[in-house]
Amino acid sequence: MFLKKIIIITISIFLLLIISYATYLFLNVKATMKAIHSPLTIEKTSSEIALPTPTPTTTPSQNSSEAKNNTPPITLLLLGIDQLQNSPGRADTILVLTVNPTSQTIKMLSIPRDTYTEIVGLNFYDKINHSYAFGSVAMTYATVENLLQIPIDYVVSINMEGFVDLIDTLNGVEIDNQIAFSTDEFDFPKGKIVLSGPETLAYVRMRYDDPLGDFGRQNRQRMVVENILKQLSSLNIIWQVPSVLETIRSNVETNITYDDMKTFIKSYKPALNNIEQLNFEKGDGRIENGIWYYFLDKTELQTIQAELQESLK
Repeated sequence: MFLKKIIIITISIFLLLIISYATYLFLNVKATMKAIHSPLTIEKTSSEIALPTPTPTTTPSQNSSEAKNNTPPITLLLLGIDQLQNSPGRADTILVLTVNPTSQTIKMLSIPRDTYTEIVGLNFYDKINHSYAFGSVAMTYATVENLLQIPIDYVVSINMEGFVDLIDTLNGVEIDNQIAFSTDEFDFPKGKIVLSGPETLAYVRMRYDDPLGDFGRQNRQRMVVENILKQLSSLNIIWQVPSVLETIRSNVETNITYDDMKTFIKSYKPALNNIEQLNFEKGDGRIENGIWYYFLDKTELQTIQAELQESLK
């Protein structure tokens, strides 16, 4: 009888601790989302963005719950901001994701930071990463939307120092490195390796020693982002959540709300298992007026625009 009471008391204490920790996490997550939430004022683009009218379809492989799923596809813009001293900084990493909950797929496009395009709101052309210096997140948001001719629903910007802190909080990120190379501080052998925060930053920034140049850098960015997203959505990090939230609170800005995040977890998480990478590969990098730009191939741009639009049906 005494042993039975001890067991009941122990279980009760354990359940109380779980409930208390869950409540703490709930309040912490909600407070963090409120702290980093930033409504965006978007400039009007120079040309109207119109998506093809979606045609509802079902396939035999869809179960009844999927067929009844009215959750719409969404688009996200992920910005890695290189915050320079005494300057507004630049968008060093520009990734666009379309997430379709019905097909459970994600298309991820990395836009070369030197891409020559219209800077929305200023009515002139420049490198796309300069849009952040000219008008912060809102101007980059509008410029990307105009370039790709798709509506962007959400934007998440993180400064690169916060990126380093996030990786270290997660105890590193594992990637499958395709080419061996070294930087001034680190060596990156070929194969599966676990990178610390500073190592990850050096890993995604290197491009001059990559045979694919900036495209190789984009592929490395994709691998890192994929693995971070999967780690953040895993229950394995539950005890790291408070530290992760503190890092996010200090370094992230987004228009995603707490309610949005709950919907993401419920309806969009399965798509993380099926990410397709899109790249601009047929453009022309050259110097104009003493400045290096990347000029997109018009046909390739139209193809990618159409593929992204199709993924939002």
